[in-house]
Formats: sequence, C-alpha cells, structure tokens
Amino acid sequence: MDENLLIRKIKNRDEDGLLEFINKYAGVLKSSIYPVLIHHPNLMEEVLNDSVLAVWENINSYDKNRSSFKNWCAAVSKYKAIDAFRKEIIHQSISIDEVGEVFFEEDYEINEIDLILKILSTEDKEIFIKLFVEEYSYEEISKSTGLSKEVLYNRVSRGKKLLRDNLQGGNK
Repeated sequence: MDENLLIRKIKNRDEDGLLEFINKYAGVLKSSIYPVLIHHPNLMEEVLNDSVLAVWENINSYDKNRSSFKNWCAAVSKYKAIDAFRKEIIHQSISIDEVGEVFFEEDYEINEIDLILKILSTEDKEIFIKLFVEEYSYEEISKSTGLSKEVLYNRVSRGKKLLRDNLQGGNK
C-alpha cells in the first residue's frame, strides 16, 4: 500500500488503515524498542502497543518534510521505550521485601535498627521506620510528611543503596 494512502487512512481514523500500519510497521517499531529494553522484555509488548497508539493519536504531528514516515514511527517508538525504561529504573533497586528481611530475619531490636539506620539522615531514618517497621504506605507517609510520593521513592532508593553498601561492608 502507498505510504501516503496509509497516512491518510490513519488520519481519517480508518481501522483498516491501523491494521495495515501494524502489519507493515510493527517490525520497525520493534527494532526501535528492542535495543532500549533488551534487559526488560516484560515491557516490550506494552511499549509496542503504546507506540502504535501514539502514532494513531499523533499522526497529525507527522511532517513529511522533516523525515520519512518510517523514521518518524521509529522515533516515536524509541522515545516510548526510553520513557518506559526511565520509569522502570526509578522504581528499581533492592526490593522492599529484601530491606524488610534485613530487619526481621536477623531479629534486630529497635535499638539495633536505629544502629543500622544511623547512616541515614534523621528524616530518611523516620521514613524507613514508618515504611518498613511500622508498615505505613507511601501514600500515608506522603500525607504525614508533606513530601510527594516521587520524592519518597527517590529518598528510599538512595537510602537503600546506602544501606546495602554499608551492610555489605563497603562503600561503592
């Protein structure tokens, strides 16, 4: 099918055009997604679907004078993959359960927990105790401290790294 006709069909919200687009360009989208998410295969299908939807919803922003349709589609999918990768990395690190195990498998007492958490700032120490000992949710801690959940995630992630490095006997 002619590329211009395919673009017209997508602009006119013709579902047959969408199916033709998927059949013709799925490989292009996948080849842009794969290198970014090679270590996160669980995200690839979701990003592929998001990329198809983004092309469908943003077809009017395609400018044939700036790039070919194929390259534009590849760029859309690559940026979707990068966004998904960033979101995944933000929430990655040592799991909450692993940190909880550090506290409870060893039968630490509260004063021993204080000793472990001494390397954290007072505010971060309070966050860790509320989260992992008192089992408050991020939302509850956010409300009580006035910090956004994103800030809490970042502080917990940095704190976990500090603790992990300290508990493993070295500062990496």
